[in-house]
Amino acid sequence: MNKAILAVSFGTSYPDTLEKTIAATEKALATAYPDWPVYRAFTSGMIIKKLQSRDGVHIDNVAEAMERLKDAGVTQVAVQSTHVMHGEEYEKMLAQLSPYRAVMDIAVGAPLLHAQRDYEAVADALLSWLPVPGADEALLLMGHGTEHFANAAYAQMEHVLRARCDRIYLATVEGYPTLDLVLEQLSKRPEIRRLTLAPFMLVAGDHARNDMAGGEDSWKVQLEHQGYEVSCILKGLGECPAIQNLFVAHCGDAMASLPRGGKLYGVGVGPGDPELMTLKAVRVLREADVVMVPGTCKSDRTALRIAEGYLAGKTVETVETPMVRDKAVLEKAYETAAEQIIAHLNRGRQVAFLTLGDPTVYSTYMYIHEKVKARGCDVEVVPGVTSFCAAAARLNMSLCQGSEPLLIIPASHGAEALIDVKANKVFMKAGKSILELQEELKKRGLLQHAAMVENCSMEGERVYEHFEDLTEPSGYFSLVIAKEDGK
Repeated sequence: MNKAILAVSFGTSYPDTLEKTIAATEKALATAYPDWPVYRAFTSGMIIKKLQSRDGVHIDNVAEAMERLKDAGVTQVAVQSTHVMHGEEYEKMLAQLSPYRAVMDIAVGAPLLHAQRDYEAVADALLSWLPVPGADEALLLMGHGTEHFANAAYAQMEHVLRARCDRIYLATVEGYPTLDLVLEQLSKRPEIRRLTLAPFMLVAGDHARNDMAGGEDSWKVQLEHQGYEVSCILKGLGECPAIQNLFVAHCGDAMASLPRGGKLYGVGVGPGDPELMTLKAVRVLREADVVMVPGTCKSDRTALRIAEGYLAGKTVETVETPMVRDKAVLEKAYETAAEQIIAHLNRGRQVAFLTLGDPTVYSTYMYIHEKVKARGCDVEVVPGVTSFCAAAARLNMSLCQGSEPLLIIPASHGAEALIDVKANKVFMKAGKSILELQEELKKRGLLQHAAMVENCSMEGERVYEHFEDLTEPSGYFSLVIAKEDGK
């Protein structure tokens, strides 16, 4: 299942504060949720147009970003707003998301101020991030303000801040509380002669630089005319790590509300004996909605027979994996198999892919596993008993002891180059080349220390404690163990 985070901000035309605030918050989301690619959208059409005309930089609006995600095959989207409250911009974002709810699973993370715990957390974050005012000082925060009823959030925020420090005030540019109201309150505190101004906005953009800290009609100048010593902090809320973490937490809450996606399990069923299947493999098969096996190889049918006792009522599908060495043909087959699996995962189905032995040892499955994982889907490997461990057990011998190294060699792929390596050796899937392997071991004086098992723990099993006793070609599932010391 393809999934993504869409970080939606009002936006800013100032590149420096964009990087320090919006981009930093997006980076925090990406760090917290590394399996979720992060995309960007702005809700301010004016800022989008300015960036395009001035800098040649295109930023998607919400609808454009959702189209981009849809075209990329994304099926689950956690939309995280970086707006301060549930105001007009937030509602505009929700309206733009609405048409896509029919084709995607969408969950929206709350803005900065949502529940009471958010106000408490923001107050704590600001008091640990901004300088706490001294006895003759006050901290005045500038919010944007709005005619929307959500503007009440500013008064609540100031109330929570004042409960912690009675020399903190909050006013807005376009709403309530106003600067005049703050001046009236300050007139009753003659001991306060110094003011620090800071934006209560995600970015330190136009309002912070001009309306708060600029010239003529700015708050700074107005307050200086009232006799206050004024300093300004041009840092947006998005620069505060604790504020970033609040957005991360809200995004996590949104993710948790999304439908549970499907998961792919690569299940090793062991070498042949159903009793050698692990308890976890049995549980995963019983819980799976769909069981898959490649449909072109004898080993795949064997894996299905091993597990058949646990597949009653299951949907069993095959995927085509041709037995060729043409990389282009194989790549296409693996891609098709991955798409077949992903279609089930996107519907929330649990898929178990059967593989003989262990999925991580010369298994076709891992090529498909990597492709499904690369698409952002949930995957897990369920290990199985390997054929070489089972063969060693059947021969009542160890594979390696003490400091002895063990070398696993695919016998039909240039084994000659590895035979001289000083190690205990396992030659897997010798098949048609078994007699050639026998001859190579004989030349090197290793044949007398070699043993072979054909069809280990399967029907038709044959055991050769002395590999030199083999006089005729053997089947595909033939495994040879050659010990350096003969023990």
